[in-house]
Amino acid sequence: MTQGELPLRRRLSRRAMLRAGSLGALGLVAAGAGASLSRQPLAPAAAAAAPLGALQGISQWFYFISPNLRMDVFEQIRNSTYELVVLDFIPSENNNTRYPMADVVWQLRNAPRPKQVVAYIDIGQAERHRTYFRPGWRVGNPRWIVADDPDGWRGNYPVAFWNPEWRDIWLSDNGYLARIIEAGFDGVYLDWVEAYSDDDVAAAARREGVDAKERMINWVGEIARFTRSRRPGFLVIAQNAAELVDNAEYVATVDAIAQEQTWFDGAADNDPPGDCPLPRTRAEVDTEAYRRGLPPACLKLFNNDESPLHISSEEYVGYLTQWRDRGKPVFTVDYAVRPENVTWVYSTARALGFIPFVSSRSLDRWIPPVP
Repeated sequence: MTQGELPLRRRLSRRAMLRAGSLGALGLVAAGAGASLSRQPLAPAAAAAAPLGALQGISQWFYFISPNLRMDVFEQIRNSTYELVVLDFIPSENNNTRYPMADVVWQLRNAPRPKQVVAYIDIGQAERHRTYFRPGWRVGNPRWIVADDPDGWRGNYPVAFWNPEWRDIWLSDNGYLARIIEAGFDGVYLDWVEAYSDDDVAAAARREGVDAKERMINWVGEIARFTRSRRPGFLVIAQNAAELVDNAEYVATVDAIAQEQTWFDGAADNDPPGDCPLPRTRAEVDTEAYRRGLPPACLKLFNNDESPLHISSEEYVGYLTQWRDRGKPVFTVDYAVRPENVTWVYSTARALGFIPFVSSRSLDRWIPPVP
C-alpha cells in the first residue's frame, strides 16, 4: 500500500469498556456536590472561563476516559503539570447523569497549572451505556445501527453517521454538544473518525448511495461549525484516520490529530494492557519473523485480522509527519506498561515533533507527567 492510497482500515477501538461509575467516585453527593471538591468556591456552570489558548504550546497531555474519576486521581490531575486533559463526558453515562461535570472542568481550568479540558466523544458508534441509547435498540433497530463493534467491544455499534437521527443526538439545541459547551469544556476529542472505512458502515453507505469518506469530512465540519458558532475558538481534535491529511478541507477544520497505537497496542479487554509492538516497517508486516517475535500475550491480537498489528509504525508515522508539516499538533497514544517501552515511545515521538501519551489500553489509570 502506498502512502495516501487507502484508508487504514485495520484499527482497534479506542475507548475503554466504560464501567458503571457513580457520583461516589469523587466522594460527591447529589446536593452540594461541588463543595466537596475544594474549599474554594466554584463558578456556576453557566460561567465558563475564557479559552486558554491554542494547542501550539502543549507539551504534556493526559487521557482518561473511565467514568470512575476518583478524588485522588482528580487531585493528581489538578495538581499536575499537564496542560491538556481529555476526559469522558461523564453525565452522558446512564449511571452518572447527575455528575457535576461543570465543577470538575472549572477546577481543572483554574488549577495551579491551568489545563485545557477536552471532552471525549464517539461520533461513529452508538454506545449502549449512553443516555441517548433507547430500550430495544440493537443492530438494525434503528436502521442506522449497522453492526456490532468489529473489535469485540460489547455494547458498541458502528452507525450510519450521516443519518439525521444520529446527528440530532449531537446537534440539537439540547444535544450532547450543547451540553458539553455548557459544562465549560474547551473542545471535543472525536473518536471513531475512521468509521467511514469500517466494512459494515461502508456497505451501508453503498446501499444508500453515500460517499462515506466525504460524509465523515462533512460530519466533522458540522461539529466544528456548531460548537464554534456557540464558543469561538472551541477545539476539535480528531483521533485516528490520519490518512485524511490528504483532504485540505478536513485539515483546515481540525485543530490537531491524535493517533492511537503508533508503536504499541494492547487488547480490548486490557489483557494484555499493552506492550504489543507494531511492525516497525512495511516490510515486516505479516511476516513470520514478526509473528515469532511477538510476546505470547500479543498473539491473540495478531490473530485478529482487524488488529493494528497488521499495520506498520512506518505507515502511521508517514501520515503523522504530514500533519506535523502542515502545522498541526500531533498527539500520539500508545499502550505500554513496561518502563523501557514507555521511555522509548516518549523519546521517539518527541524526536519527531509529536506529543506522546502512554498508558494501559483501558485508559483508566493515573499516569504522572513524563518530563
